[in-house]
Amino acid sequence: MSAPPIKQRGAATLVVVMVLFLIMAMMAAYANRNMVFEQRIATNYYRANVAVEAAEAGIEWTLGMLNGTNIDNSCQSASTATTSFRSRYLTTIDPRDRSIAVRQSPTGVVTLGHAACVKNDTQGTWTCQCRDGMVTMTQFPAAPAAERLQPAFYVTLDRRAANSATPPPARKPGTVRLRSVGCSGSSIPTCSNPESNALAMHGRSTVEADIALVSALKNAPASPLTVKGMLTVDAESLGLHNSDPRANGMLLVTGEARPSSPALRTDRMSSLPGSDPTTAILDNDLSLKNAPTGRMFSRYFGMTLQQYLDQPAMRKITCPEADCGSTLVTAYARGVRMAWVDGPVTIASNVTLGSAAMPMVIVAKGTLTLEGPMQLTGLIYATGQGRWTGSSTQPSLITGLLMLEGSLDVTGRADIWYHPSVVNQLKNATGSFVRMPGSWWNY
Repeated sequence: MSAPPIKQRGAATLVVVMVLFLIMAMMAAYANRNMVFEQRIATNYYRANVAVEAAEAGIEWTLGMLNGTNIDNSCQSASTATTSFRSRYLTTIDPRDRSIAVRQSPTGVVTLGHAACVKNDTQGTWTCQCRDGMVTMTQFPAAPAAERLQPAFYVTLDRRAANSATPPPARKPGTVRLRSVGCSGSSIPTCSNPESNALAMHGRSTVEADIALVSALKNAPASPLTVKGMLTVDAESLGLHNSDPRANGMLLVTGEARPSSPALRTDRMSSLPGSDPTTAILDNDLSLKNAPTGRMFSRYFGMTLQQYLDQPAMRKITCPEADCGSTLVTAYARGVRMAWVDGPVTIASNVTLGSAAMPMVIVAKGTLTLEGPMQLTGLIYATGQGRWTGSSTQPSLITGLLMLEGSLDVTGRADIWYHPSVVNQLKNATGSFVRMPGSWWNY
């Protein structure tokens, strides 16, 4: 007798399991889709943040370059370089009203920039270009492709509105608008075109900020020579000259009374035409004599000595004790316009420093010694005593200003000429560029 057939069971369970597997697969696919979408969002955020940081780096980099020395076309300091970033792109800083003229692109052309930098991933450095004038984006450097992001930025100053013949709006004298465009990609031509940049899936950001020139000399003295201590001269006397009516032709201000003999010679002084030069001398100025330590400096420069030395355009010069002349000449040739020496300064060689268009500022934290023929156009300030030994055969001349917190002893033939043009250059066209708080804008 045969066994009855066995009924198969579980078909319904199999169907349910398959349906559940299908639902789980659909859920996994949906979750994976969301994860991919979130990864893309995170990548876009990352690229956008890289672009913002690159644009911000362009602002800080440009500030550093504006306060730097002479550079070559690669934006690097070089002994053969003869122009600075400031002189390449700021065509003029008017010494009369502090207005700044910037190299501009031709009317309607917006594909030009002043300078650009690209991160070179293979070397871990930035490749920059600072050609004289404005150049097309295709002339800016490009880094070879790499596995990691290679951000870039390009900068322009006081840009024109896109496709507009209208010049930029007038800004406060002594200020200029700085615009930096940053991208997460290394191609400057692509970065300059928003549509091309979007197709390349790169982040792009623009940062603008106003920068201002902090004057090298906020309140210029009215006389070519200001001495907090006592001034003594010999029979050759000291030549003082000032014919500027805005300064009332002042020749000398001292904090201590001068000895009666030997006296300053009237034939070695010149003030306003037709005036008596002896009336242009102020001796024993109590406000200067009784000024606390450091007050004299802040009175003319608008900040403390340490704040002045910390400003970005100031350069510290290490001088030989015997003679600092050649060292200062070398520094000036490199583009240094504001120098300070932490210690005594001696200029004992026949050197020429500064010019009427580009005067030099020298701050000595110590004594000052001038010996023999030398010519300086600009300003010397010393916190200690001063000694000036002139020459009867060759000129020993300062065109500008000399200020000392100590006393000054002059022997031999030496002259100081107060030139309004030089003083205006020191007040309105020489100094450090800094970022103006509250002027930042990102879009």
